[in-house]
Amino acid sequence: MIADVYYEWSGQNNPYLVFLRNKNRPFAFACIYDRWKDTVSKEIVTSFAIITTVANSLLQNIGVKRMPVILSRSEESYWVKSSNHLSDVLVLLNPYPAENMNAYPVSEMVNMEGVNDSTMLNPVGHKLEKEFVPMRVESGYHHKEKPHSDTPWFKGK
Repeated sequence: MIADVYYEWSGQNNPYLVFLRNKNRPFAFACIYDRWKDTVSKEIVTSFAIITTVANSLLQNIGVKRMPVILSRSEESYWVKSSNHLSDVLVLLNPYPAENMNAYPVSEMVNMEGVNDSTMLNPVGHKLEKEFVPMRVESGYHHKEKPHSDTPWFKGK
């Protein structure tokens, strides 16, 4: 399953929006699926489940005990390759590295049925981890160096 973000509820039942750092999206959850025939209705049913594992330290800090398995880009094609033996893919069922993730609290309206708009992505608090954005340096544009005196650079000489 492909996602950009997902919601997680803290131990206090407060919703958080969880995402991968550095705009690493979309990303993939490890899932299983099955197609089966309902014996009563005779309908073909396709169902799936997202596989979970123990929560990483970022999510444990808000009281979460489990998290979805997030696959790295290099693991995605390996996960879906049908010729792999089960024991070969079980090694992928690990918590995603906490240092590559972040989260922030969102409105409790995400719990309300029928509410589904972009405002549900807005933070109502601070990110769990501070993120540092590298400074953008414009090439070819330089500020004049200020003299080491109290005289402003534009009044000198």
